[in-house]
Amino acid sequence: MLKFNARMIGRIFKAVKKRMFTFLTGIVFAVFCFIALNATMEPVSTSEYCGSKCHEMNISYLSWELSPHGANAHGVRIECIDCHLPPKDKYFTHITAKAYTGAKDIYKHYFGPEYDIEQIRKKVLEHISSEIYLHCHVDLLGKPGDSAARIAHTAVLAEPGAAENRCVECHEDAGHQRQNKLFSQ
Repeated sequence: MLKFNARMIGRIFKAVKKRMFTFLTGIVFAVFCFIALNATMEPVSTSEYCGSKCHEMNISYLSWELSPHGANAHGVRIECIDCHLPPKDKYFTHITAKAYTGAKDIYKHYFGPEYDIEQIRKKVLEHISSEIYLHCHVDLLGKPGDSAARIAHTAVLAEPGAAENRCVECHEDAGHQRQNKLFSQ
């Protein structure tokens, strides 16, 4: 039995030694692909790209620039992908969602029906979850505010999945100013 095991281990080492160049080449290629994917995604992940390259997104981009997430007293800007895609710290989920959304947007751009901003806005508001808001606004009760806001946020945190407790119910304009507000200014 010992002789058999020694022979098997010898064969395994011989195979690994023989294929080491192929294995190392595969590792180098995988690292190169990872770096290339991230470098390619960087420019198309900006809000400016979405707003300037896609005529369908132009109004959404302009309304985002006027919103608290596009322009505020603190100078903090939240990019489109921060709200419309899963968080970047969930890398593979983020990449998969980005690829799916990008492919869907390209298809709709070339083959889809006329873009109706109000219809899209309603669809986004129906599907946007409070988890996206709470990912960034984790300390809702620790921030100064009036008692009504504290009571509302306490209810939301107690049952964030409830339809009436969705953040968009009160903060609909946080990411984008409404179209009628946009053109009335």
